[in-house]
Amino acid sequence: MGTLLSIITIAASAVIVVVDPTSLWVFYALGVILVSHLGAWLLRAQPGWFSAATLLGWASVMVATPLALQRSDIRALERIVRNERDGWEEAQRTLDFFAPLVDYAVPLLIAVTIFFAVIAFLALRGAREGWAQYLIDASEQLARACTMVGKTAALLFIPMMIIILYDVAQRKYLGWSPDFTQTDWYRMFTSTRLQEMEWHLHAALFLFALGFGYVRDAHVRIELVRDALKPRTRAWIELLGAILFMVPYCYVVMEYGVENAMRAYNIGEGSDALTGLPHRFIVKGMLPAGFVFVALAALSAAFKCVVYLFGPLRLRPQAGQYAGDTETNGQTAEA
Repeated sequence: MGTLLSIITIAASAVIVVVDPTSLWVFYALGVILVSHLGAWLLRAQPGWFSAATLLGWASVMVATPLALQRSDIRALERIVRNERDGWEEAQRTLDFFAPLVDYAVPLLIAVTIFFAVIAFLALRGAREGWAQYLIDASEQLARACTMVGKTAALLFIPMMIIILYDVAQRKYLGWSPDFTQTDWYRMFTSTRLQEMEWHLHAALFLFALGFGYVRDAHVRIELVRDALKPRTRAWIELLGAILFMVPYCYVVMEYGVENAMRAYNIGEGSDALTGLPHRFIVKGMLPAGFVFVALAALSAAFKCVVYLFGPLRLRPQAGQYAGDTETNGQTAEA
């Protein structure tokens, strides 16, 4: 039941970032996030799901415009009221509702952050097998999720290769029979559409495989420097890099990526080419979605580094992946 509540928290987190920021649905979603996350802690959700819900729930609240209102946003609403001829009453009601939130926006964001931090601390403190084992379990579950998504995304290579082969064959055929361009089939599968579909699929594959590559420690590193460092130094660098740089960067990409995708959806953005693909918001939405799993992969790495640095020696074999500890990695392989 606790795991189900964590899933509900994640679902409400998705709702809060895609609905109209001036809609009361944002506050309904916020209420669901807080209540379901509290319930997930009380009912002991699985560590991986609980950790994902903590990170994504907090990030979604930080993104939600009504809780991050600035005075400039209120002035923008005031201009809408002044310039709107039809529907100004509704705009005025919206302004009257959100204007008082400006003075409380920052305290509310701080309060929500404290809420998630306290719940996470209590979950670690109340873990049956200890905080270190809890973090290891959460790390492994997050890594499995990123791996599953990455392997599934890798299957996009198949339709991408088929499209490329067909695109090449169709161009060759056009050189032999130019009249083919007048057929309904060609109008449906123009070369422009095929080429755009190729990079759409490649973008989705790349973005959803980023987290998979990180949990496998497959991304490029400066081995000349890294191999000369001690395992604890590597773990510290990995931990600080994940917490101070990687997760915040993912947050920025998710925030502006969602905004960009929603703008494309609202204006009905399509391809710049007349014969290109419509619905550009789909591929733009892949950017924040992919970086969700990058953030989860960073959280998984950070958990292992914390256990390696501060946890018991018996868990070193499971936590030494990012420290490059050859001794612990060898023990893990034998296990």
